[in-house]
Amino acid sequence: MEEIGVLKGLVAREVDGLESSIWETSSAIHANPELGMKEYESSKLLCSELEKFGFDVKLGVGGLPTSFMATFDTGVEGPHICYLAEYDALPELGHACGHNIIGSTAVFSGVALSKIGGKLRGRITVLGTPDEEGSGGKIPLIKAGYFRDVDAAIMNHPMNFTAPWMPTVALGELTVKFTGKGAHYSTPHRGTNALDGVLLTLNCLNTLRHGFRNDVIFGYTVDRGGINPSVIPDVATARIAVKSTDVSNLRLVLATVHRCVKGIGSTVRAKVEVTDAPVYEESIPNLTLIEAVSNNFSQLGISFKSPDLMSRSMIYISTDYGNVSHVVPSVSPVVAISSAAVGLHTPEFARAAIDKKNRRTVANITKVMAMTGIDVLMNDRLLENAKKEFNRYAAAGFKDTPLSPVY
Repeated sequence: MEEIGVLKGLVAREVDGLESSIWETSSAIHANPELGMKEYESSKLLCSELEKFGFDVKLGVGGLPTSFMATFDTGVEGPHICYLAEYDALPELGHACGHNIIGSTAVFSGVALSKIGGKLRGRITVLGTPDEEGSGGKIPLIKAGYFRDVDAAIMNHPMNFTAPWMPTVALGELTVKFTGKGAHYSTPHRGTNALDGVLLTLNCLNTLRHGFRNDVIFGYTVDRGGINPSVIPDVATARIAVKSTDVSNLRLVLATVHRCVKGIGSTVRAKVEVTDAPVYEESIPNLTLIEAVSNNFSQLGISFKSPDLMSRSMIYISTDYGNVSHVVPSVSPVVAISSAAVGLHTPEFARAAIDKKNRRTVANITKVMAMTGIDVLMNDRLLENAKKEFNRYAAAGFKDTPLSPVY
């Protein structure tokens, strides 16, 4: 086996040769934005690129119609790395989260490694994970066992800054439905006002805010609240999203919300139904892998923010990548495609995700991911340290991890 530095140079040159394909694939996905679990053309495009380079591709894994798993086996026993691809878009905004870049860079990181596969060992998988913006496609793939034999997971996310890891927070969403009894508003005592239940719930949350830890935030929408002011609403629904920097505290808050809703339903004499969406867990940093990414950034002359500046309290985004980081050692650098003034999920960020001036940036983050893959595949000590670190955090229930805020 060749020296790791030489291998990194080789894979970087392969990415240079693939730069046009990386950008064209990203651009094609951006031009045809598809919502979660409906990313039919995007998933087919990514799979077709992988098939061209000898990957064994399976579409629709884990019972998800637009997921895929593509694996390249070097033929030499060794570690198993997994690149995570996302490719779903946002309603009305299109690729305002840059998932076109995530999908393309994951695929071509794997492709670049496969092109020097004769000098490597182990297996390289690209896992297509749909609907990150909605139901969280990585979660059922975790439950179905697709990470069971993975040694490390790698992805990236476009952002308005560059850093070697992505600090994300835990997110829980629930839908609350109150069912009462309709009546004319002149005789409200003959009915049961379901909307009152929703409004009391939201007011209760605003009151409870003062008893929550200061990292807890929430948002809500009233999705159904009646059809005419002269009619007491018999059905009302609201969606509530709650965030906290760690899933342990989030679950305590969600339990409080459940008790609140149940009590209000009893008070207003309405039937209550609460439906919980899958919880997005916070991302768990792996300092060993973060250091590897940092070194690869430096080797390519890319400046980045220090991990010490990237506590989860600084960024309040959430992603199902966090759930992956709870089951295998994982790393997800972020790469700037816009100025700091441009936020994700905006039309401006959607334009940045297709801006030709970012073509080289997209190629560079593909290099970083491929080079980090070489670190995992070829450096026994690094992988051993990454696993020991992960196992130490897992044994403590992920309650004592580095780069975490203290309350």
